[in-house]
Amino acid sequence: MDEPTIEYRHSPRRRSIGIMVTPQGKVVVTLPRGATKESLAQALARHRTWIERRVAETQAAWGQLKEGQAYFLGQPYRLTERAATTEAVSLNGNEIRVPQLGGADLWPRLAAWYREQAFRLLQERVRHFAAHMGLEPGPVALKEWKRRWGECQPDGLLRFNWRLIMCPPAVIDYVVVHELAHLLVLGHNPRFWGQVAKVLPDYAARRRWLNREGAPFLLWRP
Repeated sequence: MDEPTIEYRHSPRRRSIGIMVTPQGKVVVTLPRGATKESLAQALARHRTWIERRVAETQAAWGQLKEGQAYFLGQPYRLTERAATTEAVSLNGNEIRVPQLGGADLWPRLAAWYREQAFRLLQERVRHFAAHMGLEPGPVALKEWKRRWGECQPDGLLRFNWRLIMCPPAVIDYVVVHELAHLLVLGHNPRFWGQVAKVLPDYAARRRWLNREGAPFLLWRP
């Protein structure tokens, strides 16, 4: 495993040393006011195994992505540019085809297509699971976060990262049920996870995939 990059930040609001691994596999250490070299060394030593595991998982996830491929519902497709009379992106067999537009960057068109697909699918899955759970959630909205897949607002608004459309359907369903369950239980206590388990008994495996394999899709672009 490559030696992880460590970035140090300072926050007067923190009371203890915080450590996280970003979707890029970088270790970010946030230091409270008055942190000493000794306390930093102890924190890094205490969490060394966790840091190494998370960095290794992130690097492995990035290593599975192939150049020239785009991802849709958990499957890789060859990304191609084709001369066309329409600006519409299309899925054809094992290809995602993006029409050529005078050498323009294809990403804005591909991202717009992803958003359209994500909005349609997420609306359908929210309706499906909300009916199953006896809920009447608010509208669905799309966001683009670098570290989050979804959130439930107090007024019932459900917001999802449109990049979920690159993940497998089982993982998308997990995120949908996770956010709907917050309409029943705030926080992530045992009662909350019990609500999720009622709908998805295998939610832990789906959550594990998202934590281990999902990081690249928060940032990926061709």
